[in-house]
Amino acid sequence: MKVKILKGTNQIGGCITEITSDKGTKIIIDFGEDLIEEKVPIEIEGLTKGNSIYDAVFITHSHGDHIGLVSFINEDIPVFIEKETKKIYNLSSDFMTDAKPIKRLTKEITFGKSVMIDDLKITPYIVDHSAYNSCMYVIEGDGKKILHTGDYRNHGRKGDNFLKTLKKIGPVDLLITEGTTFGRSNEKFKREEELQKEACSIFEMFHQVLILQSSTNIDRLVTFYKANNHTKKYFIEDLFTATIASQLSKTIPSPVTHQNVSVWITNKYYKKPQPFKETYIKPMEQYKKNKPFHHDFCMIVKPSMLKDLKEKLYDGGLLTNACLIYSMWDGYLKEESIKNFKEELEHMGVTFLKLHTSGHADMEAMKQVEEILKPKKTIFIHTEHKGMASELFKNVIELEDLEELSV
Repeated sequence: MKVKILKGTNQIGGCITEITSDKGTKIIIDFGEDLIEEKVPIEIEGLTKGNSIYDAVFITHSHGDHIGLVSFINEDIPVFIEKETKKIYNLSSDFMTDAKPIKRLTKEITFGKSVMIDDLKITPYIVDHSAYNSCMYVIEGDGKKILHTGDYRNHGRKGDNFLKTLKKIGPVDLLITEGTTFGRSNEKFKREEELQKEACSIFEMFHQVLILQSSTNIDRLVTFYKANNHTKKYFIEDLFTATIASQLSKTIPSPVTHQNVSVWITNKYYKKPQPFKETYIKPMEQYKKNKPFHHDFCMIVKPSMLKDLKEKLYDGGLLTNACLIYSMWDGYLKEESIKNFKEELEHMGVTFLKLHTSGHADMEAMKQVEEILKPKKTIFIHTEHKGMASELFKNVIELEDLEELSV
């Protein structure tokens, strides 16, 4: 087999991996947007334009930097995607003006069930990440075995299962994996269970707890819901979070499945087109509670909710002892909307706190991956510091974009 990283050897996000068998079967893993403000769709001959030369595309998870350009793929190329991943991405697209839902035909994958693309055997496995039902792929062909991990970690709620799966996969000829945290920190990242304990302590200190987190980070939603129950507060979700949570597993806290969860539908959603209101507002209106803010509460918030928060909570005198927990990557704090949101809430007397753990692997997790898989060769993508890889792994190949490697 031959491997070529079309994009991603020197950047985080927007990674595109090409794998070709000796027979000429070609697949792509992930086709997402760059993590920059100017998002320009990439054009690839035989994938997004011209006669198709690729046999299939496989998506690892629902984050836009891995799936965001899927709608540009030639219609005759099958796209394989886990069903909940597709659901989350399409919901996100409906709620956000700059995203495009998947309207093309796709093929669903099932964890542990192999797919044959001519002479290549591709097997998806669930992986621990901050996106629900993320997956990694084992690609077998020409007597060789490749593992593409996608984004991963081992300190989330699926971390222990992730290591067990690696042991099941066993040694590989080539490992294609992420180095997102190279150059950021050498510390061991906190487990979700540790965050939960810290959250319980914070919840006991404040009457009103506002939480700024990604709605698609289901692990984190569960963490805060459990802390909420420990301190007997009322749990409130914005419409976007409530919609995603209600359409996944019944164990995930949502107004539809949990009696102590309410939905708050802010004014901006009532200004949406009628089809949106029929699809998303109408089914949720029955789960609005009359006076959810007249109790101690915990609420998932968004910067777009600032005006509503000021009118309902601050002007209404309902913020008596409140905090805002920021639970995302620190880099997002530089964005104007989040920076302004934080400052405005602080002007309202809301205490700002940070409580987060990464969705990506720390150094210890990476070492465990190498110890278990014993890869003959390793390529790092999804990183700005691939030169650091040789400090952890033995057989690192430092590829540049478009450079080909024989396995």
